Amino acid sequence: MSAGKTMMRERESLVRRVGRRLVNIGLSAKMTALVAVGMFSMITLFAYLGTAALSENTQRTLQERVVLAQMTASYVDAILDNVENVLTHAAVDEDWTSAQFIPTALDQTYHRLDLFASRVFLVDKMGNVLAAQPPVPAPFSFRAVVPVIAVLNGAPFAVSHVAQTEEPFGSLVVAAAPIWDTSGTVTHALVIALNLANPNIRAFSNPIGLGQSGYMDLVALDGRILASTRPNRIGSESDHGFSLRGMIRDHRQTVSACHDCHTPPAPSEPQAEVLAFAPLERVQWGVTVRQSEEEVFAATRLLQTRIFGLMIVAVAGALVLTYLTTRSVIVPVQALTAATQRIAAGDLDSPIKTPARDEVGVLARSFDEMRVRLKNSTAEIQAWNRELDARVRERTAAYEAAAKDNARLYAELQRKEQLRGELLHRVISAQEDERKRIARELHDETSQSLTALMVGLDTVHMALAQDAQKADKHLRSSKAIAESLLKNIHRLVADLRPSLLDDLGLVPAIEWYGEQRLKPLGITLHLDGKGIKARLLPSVETALFRIVQEAMTNIVRHSQATDVQIQFKQRDGHVSLRISDNGRGFDPQALQPVNWHEQGLGLRGMQERAEILGGQFDLQAEPGKGTVITVRVPMPE
Repeated sequence: MSAGKTMMRERESLVRRVGRRLVNIGLSAKMTALVAVGMFSMITLFAYLGTAALSENTQRTLQERVVLAQMTASYVDAILDNVENVLTHAAVDEDWTSAQFIPTALDQTYHRLDLFASRVFLVDKMGNVLAAQPPVPAPFSFRAVVPVIAVLNGAPFAVSHVAQTEEPFGSLVVAAAPIWDTSGTVTHALVIALNLANPNIRAFSNPIGLGQSGYMDLVALDGRILASTRPNRIGSESDHGFSLRGMIRDHRQTVSACHDCHTPPAPSEPQAEVLAFAPLERVQWGVTVRQSEEEVFAATRLLQTRIFGLMIVAVAGALVLTYLTTRSVIVPVQALTAATQRIAAGDLDSPIKTPARDEVGVLARSFDEMRVRLKNSTAEIQAWNRELDARVRERTAAYEAAAKDNARLYAELQRKEQLRGELLHRVISAQEDERKRIARELHDETSQSLTALMVGLDTVHMALAQDAQKADKHLRSSKAIAESLLKNIHRLVADLRPSLLDDLGLVPAIEWYGEQRLKPLGITLHLDGKGIKARLLPSVETALFRIVQEAMTNIVRHSQATDVQIQFKQRDGHVSLRISDNGRGFDPQALQPVNWHEQGLGLRGMQERAEILGGQFDLQAEPGKGTVITVRVPMPE
């Protein structure tokens, strides 16, 4: 029991010694410790935000490749749909019973499909070719081609993967449609050899968004490449055949980085690529979009380099600034301490030299004046001993008060300088966030809508010659995309700055913004702008509009109000603005921030705008009784 008490006393003694040492460490060590803690927190936050931004950028880049593969797959599906329509109508509309009309019918069908077909065949019930356009040099048969046999047995339309035919054609991709007689019996079949490498198929002849190293393949179920943006790959086996067959059968899309997923035979050192895949709806084909990882993630890696480079520069700058600041404070304080120690030791002849004009310099000069006065007073000490003693006490008290005032002024100046720097930082951050938001909306909405509009117009162009109703449907869809794109652009422009503010003035702009922002949510706006007799200065109008804009945003997000009143008054060289609502209100004391960083760009932003104009900002709110904001700013001549 005694040993336990002894150990406890020793532990308490150790804690007290450590505490005393921590309290008694020098100013330099304290500032270094505080800077180290701040730097570690800043680096941790910077690293977290940078990692999150890089991850989001990577996912968005991969998703773009999937969207490109999906759009191309839809484009090929539209081509096959067009081929089916042409073959089906040709089988019904043309005369295939008379030998003299067959060449004319084949020629018309061929010219209607010359964008996609290299040859058109008329096949009998046994699969033998009766006629072809352009003509073939020797007779041959399609009896071994499964889609043709399926059509002859009653299937409405079929497309092969890669069909093996007799010489002279070898491997073909064919599509077939049945020809019925009047009794409903299949008598013949129309067969075309699809030419998916035709330059008129823009998805592969004029691709979009593939960069320098990217390329796109149309792959059949057996792994054969039917079309490609690289013509030398057409007809070869895909080096991802095994993986693609499973995805085609399961009808699933994917995107991933590819390093060692190639099917032999493959390059001995396969290139690190990003592969996106999307299957077709009509046939068991798929579209692959491949691009080197170096190019795909070039922007991400550049962003990574810039983020961490900026972090290093910021850390280095903070360290240099901390060193200079610490040195500028500690060195004069140490010199002043040494001088005061000399004075305390009785050395009144050595002057206190300091070139600084800051608070420390003022304090040093005050001490030097004290030294001079003490020296002069020492000569009269014998004659004026008592009087001098009283005067020394009085002046010492005055000097101490001056030192406290100087310290208070120094602290106030530091606080204002810190607030100014943080305000500048917040303004720059807000500008960068707005630019990022606009860039993200332009990229995510506008660019995607433009791409969809281009594909839709190509589809309309293909459908015009075949089916006017379908072309009209696609045209309406393209028009809807264009209208949505126009609305998004108008919304972006209006968010940046309403044109009504420059053209008609403050009150019409606020009325328009309230109609756009509050009316769709069922909130009634009562605007009284009769108090403004003339146009205000642009800076005053802009500041008041932004204050109203921020107030409306807070009302929509938090107040649950149904009625908003805005009133302007102009008198005695001032303009006053009053904004009130019947919402649920809040307790302003509960929102008082601990420091500057905890304030957002809401109420603090409104107050700052008013103070910039030399005005006053007042907030009155109570839970359950709504909120009233009053702003009063001077109106210069």
